[in-house]
Amino acid sequence: MAETTTRHSNRFSVIIIAIICLAPAFGKENPEATAKYEKALKQLKAGDLNVDFKALRLDCSASKYECEADSDDRKAIRSLLNEKKFEEALKNANKAIEKAFVDIEMHYFAFIANMELKKQDKADFHKAMIKGLLDSIQENKRGRSEEDAFVVINVHEEYVFLGFSNMAVKQQSLVDKDGHSFDVMKCTDTENNRDITVYFNVDIPMKSLKDALQ
Repeated sequence: MAETTTRHSNRFSVIIIAIICLAPAFGKENPEATAKYEKALKQLKAGDLNVDFKALRLDCSASKYECEADSDDRKAIRSLLNEKKFEEALKNANKAIEKAFVDIEMHYFAFIANMELKKQDKADFHKAMIKGLLDSIQENKRGRSEEDAFVVINVHEEYVFLGFSNMAVKQQSLVDKDGHSFDVMKCTDTENNRDITVYFNVDIPMKSLKDALQ
């Protein structure tokens, strides 16, 4: 029988999440992953969306590039959108995307701003990016067990994915099983008020954490 260890300390989980969020900036670079990511990035920036979005995310996580936008930038852009300052919001979102091209929420911010500014072509591009990135997490999985867990490259992806799935997080715990790490998210489906537990494989952010601490 597989041994499963669960850490229940909320304080410990918060510390781990905070460190994991910072870890990608200090992790070890894989030159091959960097080259593959740069090639896909060039293709996307040319308007060609025919890329492997899962490989794009995984290569980013192993590359020299950032995969998650700065939290302060995120808050600032959200405030600008709420204040209907769409031009400024779009300018800041584009800058953030340039630094962290696979950040789903930043593409969502850019999508909203472009729609409000009647820039349909740009909005369609960001909409396609959002779909491609979310689908690459979803794959053909349901996320209802460790064996069927969604693979993420950082913790923020979990919350964005759940948000787009109309899930409100009630509790998070970190679980180790069979040499893998999982975030177990107890959620409520906001559409039908049903409780659901969702599993995410966090091997990649945990490896980034390990590399950062070495």
